[in-house]
Amino acid sequence: MKMKLNCPVCDYQEIEGDICPNCDTDLSVIRMLKELPQVENPLRQVKIVKWQLGVALLLLIIGIGLGVMGSFIFLQPQLHTLTVSSPNPVNHAPVTAKEPPKPITYTVKSGDRLSAIAQQFCGEGTSWQVILKANPQLKGREHY
Repeated sequence: MKMKLNCPVCDYQEIEGDICPNCDTDLSVIRMLKELPQVENPLRQVKIVKWQLGVALLLLIIGIGLGVMGSFIFLQPQLHTLTVSSPNPVNHAPVTAKEPPKPITYTVKSGDRLSAIAQQFCGEGTSWQVILKANPQLKGREHY
């Protein structure tokens, strides 16, 4: 025997079939859901006793209180100030900027190499990369 349903669209009462005779609404899905076996909610079976609720709230209040007290104790700014005496006293004299070195102009002669020019002006033969960085138009012609 089929369960009698009410149409959710037109509110026609006590329909035994899967189609509403008034508005032709398909009721088969609603019928399948209604005919499913009932399952009890496991959460309804848990009974909370008043003293358990009281203990839980008391623990919550104690936890919040400890957190507040801890933040006042450990996060006070005066507790974090530290005075360090330096073994080397710092000189607070004003620093004057040195004048940057004046650029050097050199006319390249036939047979010159960047390493030789760098050795002549910088004092070491491996500083040719500094000259190349300052003169990007020389890239690819480092050894000519």
